[in-house]
Amino acid sequence: MALRIFPEDELVLDLLADMSGQVTESVRLLSELIGSPQTDTATLDAIRECEARSTDLYFSVMTTVRSTFVIPIPRQDVYVLGHWLNKAAEELLAVAEAHVAHGLGRPPAYATDQLGVVVRMSELTTRAMRDLSNLQGLDDYWYEMLRLGKQAERIHQLHMVHVLEHHKAVPALRRQQTAHRFAEVARALVRVSTEVGRIVVAES
Repeated sequence: MALRIFPEDELVLDLLADMSGQVTESVRLLSELIGSPQTDTATLDAIRECEARSTDLYFSVMTTVRSTFVIPIPRQDVYVLGHWLNKAAEELLAVAEAHVAHGLGRPPAYATDQLGVVVRMSELTTRAMRDLSNLQGLDDYWYEMLRLGKQAERIHQLHMVHVLEHHKAVPALRRQQTAHRFAEVARALVRVSTEVGRIVVAES
């Protein structure tokens, strides 16, 4: 093993964890939004702020990567992780904005189930970002995210069936589009875990 003359700067991992934290907060706010019987513009604005903070953090990640001599993981991996974390925040905002714009009202239980899965995924991801410095326990993280990703896909398919069975064409299309964007949140977080798995294999 090569001797490191310069210590690693783990700020970039803290920034990635903070990006994941914005996803967790956005999911919490989205839960409030879709559970409210009335349009809540204040909650929507709060979700917008989470997405904006995620973008700012992503910029800080890339600035840190360019200005730090030694970081715990390769620079290109940091870029990919930040991209998918930011993508998750963007998709959550898209769900919230569509929900308010179309006045969709309270969704079926499938949406609540999906929220629960995404919350768990984002919490695991936040912890994993900080563990990238030593790669400990990340095999378990990757496996659990794989399982949760499959669960999210099953819930999404059941949600689609429910929408088609209980709504006419135009309302069904609106709800389907919103549900598809929400499914993309889980897929983005799975992509984060896939990249972590690749890093673990490469660094083994």
